[in-house]
Amino acid sequence: MNRRELEMRIQDLLEGELDASALDGLQQELGENPEAREVYRDYVRLQNALQIRSAGVDLLHVVPMDKVVERRQRRLMRNSGMAAAAVFIAGLLVMAFFLVREPPPTLAFTTGPGTEFVLSGLGGEETPQGMVIEEGSRLEIQRGTVELKFASGVRGIIQGPADLTLHRKDLLYINRGTGWFEVPEEAVGFKVSTPDLVLTDLGTEFGILTQPNFLDQVHVFTGKVEVLNRYGLKRKQLAVADEAWVAGPAGRWKKIPLRRDHFLKQLPKTAPKTGTYVFKDYFETDSSGDYAIVDYSAGGQLAPESLAVDADDNGILEIKADHTAQVVHKKAVLGVGECFKTDWLTQVVAQDSPGPSASQVLTDSPRGKRYSVRLRVDNGVFAIDFSRGFKGSYKWFDNSPYTAPETFWVERISATDFAWYRGANQDDRAKIAEIIFESDPGKLFVGLQAYRMTARFDNLAIVTLDEEPGEEMDE
Repeated sequence: MNRRELEMRIQDLLEGELDASALDGLQQELGENPEAREVYRDYVRLQNALQIRSAGVDLLHVVPMDKVVERRQRRLMRNSGMAAAAVFIAGLLVMAFFLVREPPPTLAFTTGPGTEFVLSGLGGEETPQGMVIEEGSRLEIQRGTVELKFASGVRGIIQGPADLTLHRKDLLYINRGTGWFEVPEEAVGFKVSTPDLVLTDLGTEFGILTQPNFLDQVHVFTGKVEVLNRYGLKRKQLAVADEAWVAGPAGRWKKIPLRRDHFLKQLPKTAPKTGTYVFKDYFETDSSGDYAIVDYSAGGQLAPESLAVDADDNGILEIKADHTAQVVHKKAVLGVGECFKTDWLTQVVAQDSPGPSASQVLTDSPRGKRYSVRLRVDNGVFAIDFSRGFKGSYKWFDNSPYTAPETFWVERISATDFAWYRGANQDDRAKIAEIIFESDPGKLFVGLQAYRMTARFDNLAIVTLDEEPGEEMDE
């Protein structure tokens, strides 16, 4: 990358207008080229100086010429002893001046219980000291929750896994994560950018949700924001209180249900409970051989190109279904007192095909063209189906519209009684429905299904729930 191109990309970055592909190239250049990092620092310093000077503070400390002449005349009248004393005193004053004027950190952060993170400087250099994120620093949250406090008064809560970089004091880039922000009136203009969008706050409380392989979302709780789609038509959208929007791949915006439950406003007091794993597949290697794969329309095995596990090291199971495709683990069985847990990444509401759906399935025959019960999202709406030969009933609790990503839990309470939950962890679960079979369905294998769409899932696991404090097991 030549000097001119480097400077243009840095300028676009500081203005919040650099697209995702150009940002990747710039980050690579900064990581590999020390001279590029120095140019970046110079631009950031200049940007900060101009912003502060526009507010009436002269960081350049320019002294008028008449003052210079006057000072020289005075110096000629002083003897060397007085000059030495003056220099000594002036040195002390300068040191005190800079010590007094040292600004508070642009961004400080605190962590919730059980949080794991990595903080690195520009280009992966030295780690900033303390719980401070400097301009150009990157914070990666493997798990847990972080509270951000900007010098401007902006406050944010970020839920992991997350990856964010502070580009300048009023521009935060979130490559991945779930974030809630509260912006005071004096900080209006604060920006958050993601791979899909650039958000400019107009005095509000809002949430941003960005994850790989699905469309970024903006949820506005109070006030209003302006959002710019980075792709296609690059359209802007004014989002006001009680609205939520998703950034479409063609540059358009689509309204989705507002979801306050996706976001936290305070750090949790205890580490989130995720249960104890009995079985788990994080899709970090190609485990497709562990699954029975059935094509409902054609019968038999699904075509190899229709299933991908950890393709390009993305840690995702992807099912491409022209009709109905079912993937069931050959050995993972849901026992009494256990939960079948998985993260859904598919933006079902954004699909154009008629009646697309994604499902969790329980089946007594992993290789067969059947399921015992199917718990599905049909174009954003929850539904439950019993297969032929199995009868039962269900009762709805919280079946408000679905928006990706969400974590779903199917708990087997007894041989015949089940419950379906949504929520990031055990503490945050909300019951969707209770399901009761008329008779014991027997051994049930766990799996996933897609209908007329490409469905993506982040993991597949069977867990036992952690006990609450003071809770005792039944005799």
